[in-house]
Amino acid sequence: MVAALASAGAFGIVFTTAPTASAVVGGAPVADGERPFVVQIEEQGDDGKWSHYCGAALIDSRVVATAAHCSRFIQQGKVKARLVIGRADSATSGGTVVTSDHFSVYSHPDFSTLTNTDLGLLILDSPVDQPSAALPPLRTALQPGRPLRLDGWGRTDLNDEKKPSRLQEATLPVNAFDTEGGTWDKEFICAGTADKYAAPGDSGGPLFDPNPSENAAKAAKAVVYGLVTGSTNTCTGLFTNLADPAIWKPFREPLASHGLSHVIPSEPPTGAPTPPKQPGTAHHALAEASG
Repeated sequence: MVAALASAGAFGIVFTTAPTASAVVGGAPVADGERPFVVQIEEQGDDGKWSHYCGAALIDSRVVATAAHCSRFIQQGKVKARLVIGRADSATSGGTVVTSDHFSVYSHPDFSTLTNTDLGLLILDSPVDQPSAALPPLRTALQPGRPLRLDGWGRTDLNDEKKPSRLQEATLPVNAFDTEGGTWDKEFICAGTADKYAAPGDSGGPLFDPNPSENAAKAAKAVVYGLVTGSTNTCTGLFTNLADPAIWKPFREPLASHGLSHVIPSEPPTGAPTPPKQPGTAHHALAEASG
């Protein structure tokens, strides 16, 4: 299936076909209803059965964000997909299922594995009831050491092909990103440890802060800072940076055409200080054959 960063070097990642399956290594099960904004994209096999394809995040009642290397195969008609929103256990019913005839697909037209362009948007015809997550202010910088969460479905042990149906979550520290002499775009987010990391198939899954409010008594929307894109020789987990203003430019027109211009965070006013770095406390193959 996908050969993405399996042995990432100077030539980067090579995606050969659509990514499938998923895993979060070092995570723990997520309870029903705890992460309603985490979306599972499923693909339909030749036998008519649905299985996990990629992760994603609901960032507006009508907008789902995922990796471009996931969305482009849907956009090209190579994968028949549906969205499952608000369901933590894929072996159960519940949540909201949105079929492909009820959403439009847009992928970053300049997607490259070397640059911060791995973003696709799935725009729903109608809003869903599940609470959405928020996006960070543009140009937000994450300080190394800051703990964020990663969610995904599937294998939790790379030596065991058995994949749990229950959504898994791990806490990952943000790491300083080594661009390997300029091979990689400096805008990427790097996060993970030797025993907690995104693994084959987690593509498109959200890296987020579940409650960014400084006032513990005042709940806030989760903020999605990044989406799983892969890993490099020097980065355990590479994430698309959603606070990069440049990544949103190709999506301004399609979002506006759907009346959704408000989804993209505003640029800081000219001359205004850059949003402060968030306080700290700190591409390989991310897909495999489904089944």
